[in-house]
Amino acid sequence: MFRKFLLFSIFTILLFGYDFGAVPKVKVADIPKGKRVMVQFGKTECVWCEYMAKYFKEIKAKYPKVPIYYVNTDKDIMGAINSNVEILPASIFLDENGKEIGRHEGYLLPNQIMALLKKYKILP
Repeated sequence: MFRKFLLFSIFTILLFGYDFGAVPKVKVADIPKGKRVMVQFGKTECVWCEYMAKYFKEIKAKYPKVPIYYVNTDKDIMGAINSNVEILPASIFLDENGKEIGRHEGYLLPNQIMALLKKYKILP
């Protein structure tokens, strides 16, 4: 019984991906310039990425205009390589010109995400 449940759960995750709510899922090349943004890199089979997805969904629900984007490295491997992403999850912060101004590799709690959004002036 547990085995069937586990297989069903894995299949569901692979089929639907994680629920990021209003966070746009993009390729690195499609991230707009002109304002500071946070780009969250993850992949479909990353447990920590899955846990963080709900945090981003909650943040976007509370702050709908905060510019956070999600890049699935399974779908944009070249974007991840060109962004020098080696560890997942990875949070990269870009300035108005698309230049990296900060990076965090690994899992973040909601309060840590909020602190980084404020530190890099993405969220006032």
